[in-house]
Amino acid sequence: MRWNRGNRRALLVALASLLLAPGRGGAQAVEQRNPMDSIRALPGYRAPRETGPLFDPRGLAALRPAAREQWTAYLARSARQRALDTAAMHAELRAIGATRMARAPYGKGFALTPVMTPAWFAGDSARLIGERLLGFQAPNGGWSKHVDYLPHARRQGESYFGESEEWTWISTIDNGATVSQLQFLAALDAAQPDPRWRAAYLRGIGYLLDAQFPTGCWPQVWPLQGGYHDAITFNDDASVNVATLLRGVGQGGVPFVPDSLRARAATAARAAADCFVATQVVQRGTRTIWGQQHHPLTLEPVAARSYEHASLSSQESAAILRFLMDDPDPSPAMVRAVHAGAAWLRAHALRDIAYTFDGGLRQAPGAGPVWARMHELGTDRPLFSNRDGIRRYDWNELTDRRQGYGWYSYAPVAALERYDRWRVQHPRPIPRAKERTQTP
Repeated sequence: MRWNRGNRRALLVALASLLLAPGRGGAQAVEQRNPMDSIRALPGYRAPRETGPLFDPRGLAALRPAAREQWTAYLARSARQRALDTAAMHAELRAIGATRMARAPYGKGFALTPVMTPAWFAGDSARLIGERLLGFQAPNGGWSKHVDYLPHARRQGESYFGESEEWTWISTIDNGATVSQLQFLAALDAAQPDPRWRAAYLRGIGYLLDAQFPTGCWPQVWPLQGGYHDAITFNDDASVNVATLLRGVGQGGVPFVPDSLRARAATAARAAADCFVATQVVQRGTRTIWGQQHHPLTLEPVAARSYEHASLSSQESAAILRFLMDDPDPSPAMVRAVHAGAAWLRAHALRDIAYTFDGGLRQAPGAGPVWARMHELGTDRPLFSNRDGIRRYDWNELTDRRQGYGWYSYAPVAALERYDRWRVQHPRPIPRAKERTQTP
């Protein structure tokens, strides 16, 4: 590879862009250090509290026979894939005489950025990153998170995850992982066609299809990892990101995808829309919005980390509403869901306060609207919590979780602006006598 001044500059720009958090706060990382190393060293550190198993035998036994058969097959497929993934890593470790994985280089996040124009994708910097993505694609076809792809190509016995040496987060849709890598490869192939990019992309789409729950949504980690990672994950728009990608594939947005896989992607995106409608929380007979996580079998909101209670979430619900509104042919159920979700958000907007991820909350007469990210189930009160898991109703009472987490959100603003245009073409249907959630 010949490196002229322009190529070197492009690579430095790419490196700078990858050192930025992909969205929230915009904080720039001077070094690619794993912050969890420092957090774990704190005297009062406590590991995140895991919820109980979501796939217990009693829950499976309570399903209808057809649903139980689907879930049994899904769980078996997950177990087989996990065995294949771990066997591949054990083979690598034996080949180098090691007994433990080495963690991957830590990176804060991977996402397409404004500097990655079509011209940039035609250059050597994009090709270098593409080469690295191929090496860090897990045997299951997905990618992990918190990996910096620039220091070196993946080595034998090196984890796919940059935060620890444990077998965790392999692979995931959290923090845009897998979706972002697929978006990158599709853009790279458009600029520099290569059968390797296409093969990796198709494997990644296969991963997303394999990971999809029988109900149509996705877990945070697949093969299943246990605890809250097995829940339907709307947190940080994880399931919506996957569904949006698959909808685009199904609509022919990636020309090299074969017709059979394109049809599967379209079916998966429609199943995701059905799942979004089915998980919309109904309180006192009225549809509201969605939680960050929902139980994979019962579809009820569930907790995740100790400070993430089962609740209604404005930020994640805004993304779901946008996905439903972007459907070119929404079902009556989807239309009802959008009208109800928008009405709930309008009714719970807050004004005269302003919030930033780094600066926190402050009084600001005339500011808004803004929304509390979490609302208590049943009361709709804004809900907050420290790592101790105690429910609090005032952001000012936060201590160890005061910073580093988005407790308020402006995401509904764009969703409601979109809704005001959308509702002209999609008037509110005649209300049903009684709204019901869909049961598996």
